[in-house]
Amino acid sequence: MEAPLFLSMLLPVHSVLLELPKLCPECLPETLETEYFGGRPGQDPPRLSWPVSAEVFEQAARSGKVLILENASAGMALEGWSCERLSQEFPDAKMRREYDWVKNPQDQNLQDFSKMSWTSAQEQGEDADERLRQDSSAPPFAPFYWGVREHQQGNLGSKKVMKRIRDLITTSVPSFMDKKNAASLFDNAEFWMGAKGTGARAHMDSHCISTLSVVLHGERRWRIGPVPRLPKGAGRSPKGEVVFDDGVAYQLGWKPMFEFTLKEGEAVLFPPGWIHETLNTAEGCTIALTTQFDIPVPVRYYRTFYNRLRRVGDLNACWEWMVKWAGGKVSKDLAQAKTMAQEMFSKTGAKLKQQQVDFFDLNEDGNVTQDEFVSTFVAWTATEQAIKKEKPKSLPKCDMAWDDKVLLKEGEL
Repeated sequence: MEAPLFLSMLLPVHSVLLELPKLCPECLPETLETEYFGGRPGQDPPRLSWPVSAEVFEQAARSGKVLILENASAGMALEGWSCERLSQEFPDAKMRREYDWVKNPQDQNLQDFSKMSWTSAQEQGEDADERLRQDSSAPPFAPFYWGVREHQQGNLGSKKVMKRIRDLITTSVPSFMDKKNAASLFDNAEFWMGAKGTGARAHMDSHCISTLSVVLHGERRWRIGPVPRLPKGAGRSPKGEVVFDDGVAYQLGWKPMFEFTLKEGEAVLFPPGWIHETLNTAEGCTIALTTQFDIPVPVRYYRTFYNRLRRVGDLNACWEWMVKWAGGKVSKDLAQAKTMAQEMFSKTGAKLKQQQVDFFDLNEDGNVTQDEFVSTFVAWTATEQAIKKEKPKSLPKCDMAWDDKVLLKEGEL
């Protein structure tokens, strides 16, 4: 399929998409999730077959899409690495078992790679019975985690080990991705490993950049869904508050938008804030490399779902970015905001940085007109004002739906 045609299918024009109720009449709109992300709800997100086009991948990543990428590990230095090989190559490295809070309350790396019994271990981990009661599809056993991203804290392996794994990861930038992502791929790298039945419970990460997770060996089931809706009156998280820690999604009746299995060599791409869960389904030990990359930042996604992303505490580290892209200063009223936007555009309209272009470029043609800039700035101002009126709550009243029922009024359809 030609790239332009595929892009038109994957990245539909925003003006024709269904929208959710706004936080206020003048606020930024939020697109209906099933319209924006496509795919088959309850099953697979859109899939890119090999070879993956660099152009298509960049545009999808810029918009914060969710994709399955075939043969994503092709050409990577780590292609096909098994748990056993990782253990043989790094016998002195150390990792930890997740959900081991009683025995290991400080999350220390206590597991030696060389002791191969970990590759077949099936241990429940703390609160496993409660999580399975809340959601019978949750992973029953705890995975092992080698948090390379924590390399500066030590206790992961010798300097020699860390230098070698750095070299392996930085030379494993997928062919469809900007090579300048090498450093961020290493700085954010995590290896998730374990026997059949092990996996990470549903949670939300605090990353502000997109995630790519590649199955190096084995097979892994994913369940994944968008940041929950936060309608008017639902409240907002205080800064620094984490909402979707272990178990919270299950307690709130989480229903993933996509459920799919990645085979060896395949990867999934998803934007910041998506609640996700994994389950190793192959016989033997499955190993996946999960990491984040900073080129491009999914600014279009932040604009499209600004209302919820700006209010869920797990992403509070991203709030400063969001405000900066939009202009930084919130006006007292919308008339003043319009005047300010017009003045700003006359001075800097031709000098906008790429991330600002992505925020204001509503039709995504690569250019920002004065109308686009002014209308978006005014809507952003209204949204910020509406958000500040929301009451701070440790647990905002999340709407876990992602279907179109909220759009239906009596007599419609």
